[in-house]
Amino acid sequence: MNIPKVLWGMICTFLFTDGFKAFLTSDFMFNVYLLVSVILLGQAWRHWAWFRKLTRLYTEYYYWVEEHVSLPGHEKLRRYMEKLNEAIIELRGEPMSEREIQRAKLTADALAAKDHMTKFYG
Repeated sequence: MNIPKVLWGMICTFLFTDGFKAFLTSDFMFNVYLLVSVILLGQAWRHWAWFRKLTRLYTEYYYWVEEHVSLPGHEKLRRYMEKLNEAIIELRGEPMSEREIQRAKLTADALAAKDHMTKFYG
């Protein structure tokens, strides 16, 4: 006796009836599916808020450093990272948690190092 096969047979017999299929494809369930998808999109938007803010900060301070700091590449990168880290720390009162700030700092370091390498050695 195959227990999973018996259980699946029972589910198919009692659960997947024509009435249940009609209920799953009804207008009410379409509205439920739409509500769930909007909630999931909202959660994804909220989860990646730190990345959008970090991208804005990266762009803003990149141009700031290019305009105001007249130092060699590695010094300019160090100054840039100091300013970016200050700006990230200022975000603490906003929707970013400590864990998101840590991820943002790591991402900023990686982006800045990549940008530095391609600009001066690429």
